[in-house]
This record gives sequence, C-alpha cells and structure tokens, in this order.
Amino acid sequence: MSLVIIYGTETGTAEDVAEGLWREARARNLAARLAPMDEYDIESLPSERAVLFVMATSGQGEFPPTARASWRWMLRKSHRSDLLKEMSVAVIGLGDSSYQKYNFAGKKLFRRLVQLGARDLLPVCLADDQHESGIDGALLPWKDQLWPRLHGVYEDLSRTVDENAQPLCKYTLRWEGGGENGAAVQGDQRPLKEGDLRVVRVVENRRVTADSHFQDTRLVTFNSSGVDGMDYAPGDVLMVQPCNPDETLAIALEALQYTVELLDRPFHAVPTDTSIRPLPADVVGDGPVTLRECLRRLFDLQQRPRRSFFELMGAISTHEAEKEKLLELASAEGQDDYIDYVTRTRRTVAETLRDFGHSAREIKPERLFDILPRIRARAFSIASCPVTHAGRVQILVAKVQYKAARMAEPRRGLCSTFIARLQQGDEVRVRVRPGTFRFPAVERPIVAVGPGTGVAPFRSLIQWRAGAEWDELQRAHEGTVVVHTAYSRDEEEKAGARRYVQHVMVQQRKQLQRLLKDENAWMFVAGSSGDMPKAVTEALDLIGKEADGEEGYAARLEKEGRLQFETWS
Repeated sequence: MSLVIIYGTETGTAEDVAEGLWREARARNLAARLAPMDEYDIESLPSERAVLFVMATSGQGEFPPTARASWRWMLRKSHRSDLLKEMSVAVIGLGDSSYQKYNFAGKKLFRRLVQLGARDLLPVCLADDQHESGIDGALLPWKDQLWPRLHGVYEDLSRTVDENAQPLCKYTLRWEGGGENGAAVQGDQRPLKEGDLRVVRVVENRRVTADSHFQDTRLVTFNSSGVDGMDYAPGDVLMVQPCNPDETLAIALEALQYTVELLDRPFHAVPTDTSIRPLPADVVGDGPVTLRECLRRLFDLQQRPRRSFFELMGAISTHEAEKEKLLELASAEGQDDYIDYVTRTRRTVAETLRDFGHSAREIKPERLFDILPRIRARAFSIASCPVTHAGRVQILVAKVQYKAARMAEPRRGLCSTFIARLQQGDEVRVRVRPGTFRFPAVERPIVAVGPGTGVAPFRSLIQWRAGAEWDELQRAHEGTVVVHTAYSRDEEEKAGARRYVQHVMVQQRKQLQRLLKDENAWMFVAGSSGDMPKAVTEALDLIGKEADGEEGYAARLEKEGRLQFETWS
C-alpha cells in the first residue's frame, strides 16, 4: 500500500512541505499519494498503512478551514479506541510562536490520532515560522529521522536517493497551435465549484489615514450585487486573490528570457500523477492559459524563496558555480548562508531568479509549476454590514512596505500593494469565508478590542446592531455604546509612555468588571498577533483578580467561549 500524505494549509506552506515529502518518497522508490485534507476520504483512514499529516495552525489554535470537517469526524465519540491500530502516523505541525496558541492544531491532531490507536513513527514536529531558519529549523532534522523509521513499514523503500535524477514534473504542457502536443485537451483544469473565487469590481479605494501618517490604510469597497456566493454576516472574512505587481513581473521575465511568442502561446497543463491537482480554474480560468498569465496571476514572485525552490533549481541547473551555490542554500549545512541571503534581506523569488540568471534561463516552462510557489488568497475581516451596505462588501487594509538590509528597493506586501493600487472599476477575484469569531445569537453585551485594522469586524458588528459609524455611536446611542481610544503614536504621548489598548482596559477596569462579571458580556479581540493578545490577556487576569481574587480569569472566559481572538502576523 502506498504512503499517504495529507495536508491542511492556510497560506500554502503546508502544501509546499507536503509536496516536498511526496517528491522525496517518489525518489526513494515509494509510491505515495498526496491530498489536501478536504479532498481526502477521511472515513478510509483506518484502512491506510502509513499516513503523514502536515497541519498548519490558523488564528488562535484553529485548524485551517479546509481541515475542520475532517477534524470533526476524528472527534466523534463513537470511534473505538483501536480504530487506527493498523496505521502508522507522523505529524508535522506548522505554526508561529508569536501566537498564544502556537501549533495547537498539529498538537491536537497528533494526540487524537494516538488516542485512536495509531502507532507514532516520531514525536510531532513543531515547526516555527519565527525560528531564524523558519520552519526548516525543526523540519530538516525531523525528516532525517523520518525515512529510516519508514523502512520498518515499507520494505521496498530505498535507503539512498539518486542525486542526479531529475525530479518528476507535476504537469505536461500541451501547447495549442500545432506541433505534436498541439491537440486540445479537456479536463486539465478543475471546474468552478462552490467556495471558489468570484469576480467583483472596485467601487472605491479610499485612504482613511492622513497623508502625513506613517501607515497607508485603505477602506476598499467592492460591488457584490448579483454575484453568487457573496452573502456574508458580521465576523466573516473576505479572501482576496492578488496579482504580481508589474515591476516584480518584469524582473522575472528578464531573468527567464522567454520569447514573446512562448509567453503568449496558450497551453493546457495536464497533471502527470493522480495526486497532482489540476490548475485552479477560479484563478486562471477553465480553458487554455498562457505563461504570461501564470506568471502574473498564479506564481508568487514576491514570496521569499523556500529551500524547496533552491533544491529544485539546483537539480536542473547545469551552470557549475550557480548549481553549487543553489544546492548549498538548500542544504542543512547552508543554513547560515540561507538566513543571510533570504531571511535577513527578505529577498523575493523574482530577485533570486535574477541573481541566478544562468540557471533561470535553463528553466523549461513545465518546470515553473514545480519551482515557483503559488499565490494564495489573503484573508481580511469584512468591515461592512450586509444591511447598511447592501450589495457592497468592504475591507480595511494596511499597506505593508519597509526597508530591509542590503536591499535598495523597499520590501512590499504582495496583497496589500495590489489592493492599494486598485482603481475604480478594476476586477478582483474574491470569496467569502467564515471567520473565527462566533458572536452571541442574542443581544448580549459585547466588549470589542480592535487595534489598527482589527477594528474591521467590529465595525461590521456594530453597524449590524446599531446602524451607525464610529463618530456617531456615542451621540446616537448614549448609554448603550461606549468607545474608548488608545492612540499609541499620538503626538501628546510621545514625551512619555505610549498608550495601548491594555492600558485603557486597566483604566476602565470597573466598567469591564461590571460588564464581564455582572452582565456576562462576551469579549472579542482582533489585530496583530505580536505582543497585543498577551497584553490583553494579562490585563484581563488583573481585572479578574482585583474584582474577586479569581486567578486565570482570561483562561476561564476563553474556555466558556466568552473570550475570542482573531489575530494575524
């Protein structure tokens, strides 16, 4: 029986890791199947011989949306304790230690699999995006132990890998317009389905911060009227699919040096293995596509290159000096060089292609789909209300731009730059997804803490409840809605300590004690995953202890579902 590799991804990292494991298994002469968790028949799990799970953690300890249905199946109380006794299992958890519930999804998954009788091949791998080497800091040494452990499960697993063998291409390209591969091919792209991206148009893109303010923050309005699948409620999230900016695309095109004819010639991408998913029709369309469109809309040219990028580039390169350097950057021994070249500089995929120009010019078109990462839709809390903004959906976006060591050009966030440049009438691919917040069904008091763009979901909720904007709230709803502000960069505060949301919470602790202790209010926190959630939790614990001596007040509220977080890095 073949090895099964299942992943639950949020940003695409878990899929990249899973594909790397799949390639390594194939290189070791081991048949392997690869599947996202929502496309794997989870009820067939007890019949598998060995399964590798790669599981990202989203939000505050949540499973990625695509993994939640399968996780609910695993939690069924009717399952026998020996349900998975015939199966060996290993779990890679992908997380970020700046979050309070670091790698909770991977940890919970591993514990549940063992509870159901699975034999663990290795302790769970806890990969940390905050590690100086990124997730590879934990992943690489863990994988070195994995393959020897699998020898005891699969006798035909090769103990060595032919380093000169070329990796399997995920797709064969069937070109239109003549030639031996010119015949049209049907069914090579997945048809549109429920939950896919939809096309909406920009109504307005307005900067809401002053021109003199350090942060360019945008309120973007899309016309969703008449577009199927665009119904939403307060707390929901809008997933936005960005495209590469022109200047980044130009760097990649110059490095690859494909002819105009090749870039604009339509083709069909046919998967070479049943484990390989067809190209996403909701991103590139359901017909033939061109390399130029793939480089603009499908491949993430602004992402920092992962080790798999250097590994695959090194495998195909014939330029001796570049090949040596590429393989060094991909190796565990080259960790310091990788940190210096990629991590500290925040160098992009496009810039790396330019730096390794000889090797980039050797990349055949079909190899792009193996080497280049995919653009993933980014999540933004919806800032509008479906009642007060009928036929419209709004998001609040802070543009990401900063300087990095030894790089002349500023580093720019792919999606925030894409959104900041949108003009009225532009088409954008989006979809609505449930958020992590679960607001109470009844009109219960709510405490909302939303620094920065964290105010977005609360604007939606308050408009739903009160039908008013921030500057109207206290005047129109005196006594029922109270707004407290914490301007951490206010000119008046520069001489002393900055004033953050946790400071306002402590100042207003009597009011919070009344709401949370006496009136059973619910509390919601949205914003940066850095120090803010921890500081808010500590302020809550202080408030609870001062009120009646209760220790661990925040943990109790969270266990009851009355304290919820939606944070991002």
